[in-house]
Parts: sequence; structure tokens; C-alpha cells
Amino acid sequence: MKRFRYLFVPVVACVMMLSGCEKDTPPVDVYSSLQEVSRLELARMTVGKVGKISDPLVSDAHGFAGKFQAVVDAMKIGTRIGVYSYDTYLVAYLDLTKLSPEDVEVNEESHIAKVILPPVEIVTDGRDPRLHEEHYRVTGLRSSISPAERAALKSQMAAEVKKELASDKGNKEALRKEAEMKARAWFAALLSDWGYEAEIEFKD
Repeated sequence: MKRFRYLFVPVVACVMMLSGCEKDTPPVDVYSSLQEVSRLELARMTVGKVGKISDPLVSDAHGFAGKFQAVVDAMKIGTRIGVYSYDTYLVAYLDLTKLSPEDVEVNEESHIAKVILPPVEIVTDGRDPRLHEEHYRVTGLRSSISPAERAALKSQMAAEVKKELASDKGNKEALRKEAEMKARAWFAALLSDWGYEAEIEFKD
């Protein structure tokens, strides 16, 4: 998110502006200035899963070789368990490059700026989520948890998260509303700093 520094004008300066100094200051090009912001991140939400790797259970689904290995593992002395977390993020943002000149209407007489913003977009964070080890315990004759097992768990958890996100409308809508609320406050403060009262709407 790009940050703007707000300049709080002293009372004396405001009086000078009212006496005619503002005529020397050209009005802000609201449309161009907003487009320069480009992407404005407004809110994010963590979506996480917790998974476990432990000694395999004896099951017909493993076939003979899998059942044999499971029996061998079960006969070993000790315990083997790893607990891992997997976090990804939903990000809500505005793409202000999609703003068109028709979306910005500025009345210099009333000092009102009407802005119709593009819809809030929600995407998953582009970074590859990592598997975080929360608990690990291998004792006795148990085998260590291998990188292949961790990779398989990560792949499984990623698929579960993707499936949940595809069907989860409630959290996305809550995130969208939070982003719109923050956007209204952010643009109201920014336009106020430029000398305008803001009227903010969103496209469908």
C-alpha cells in the first residue's frame, strides 16, 4: 500500500488562504493523482490449516506392502508425530489503474469530489505458503518424518484450503465490506487534505 503524508495546515495559513492566497495554488488533478496510486491494498485475512503426520494405521487401502510396513512401524518402540500449520492469505485491494476520467467529478465551486471506485478485488497472496512445524516428537526406534511426507501433507492441505476458499462466500463478503469501509475512510481523508469533501461510491 502506498502511504501519503498528510500536511496539517496551521490556522494562520488557513486564514491566509481564505484571504485569497489559494488563488495562487492550482487545484489538484484528482483523477491523475488517484491513478498514480495504482494498487491500494486495504485488508487481508489469514486462512490456515493444521495437519498431522504420525505412525500410519493398518488399513486394507494400503495394499499388502503398505499393511506390512504399517505393522512393522507399529512394532517399533517409541512415538512419532509431527504437527504442522499451513497459512495463506486473502488480500482485498483496489486497482486504481481501472479508474476512468468519467469516474471522477470535481466541483471547484462547492469543493466536492465525487469518485466512483472500481470494485474491490479479492485474491490469494501470491507467495508460496510454507509448512510451519508446531510440534515434533520422534522417540525410540521410530523413523524421522521425511521431506517427502511433509511435501505430501503440504499438497493435501493446499488442496483443502483451495476447496474451502472456493465455497466460502461469507468470509470473502466480510473482507469485501471491511475493504470498502477502509477505502471510504482513506479517500475521504486524502480528498479532505486536497481541499475537497468526498462522495465515494463503488462500481458493481
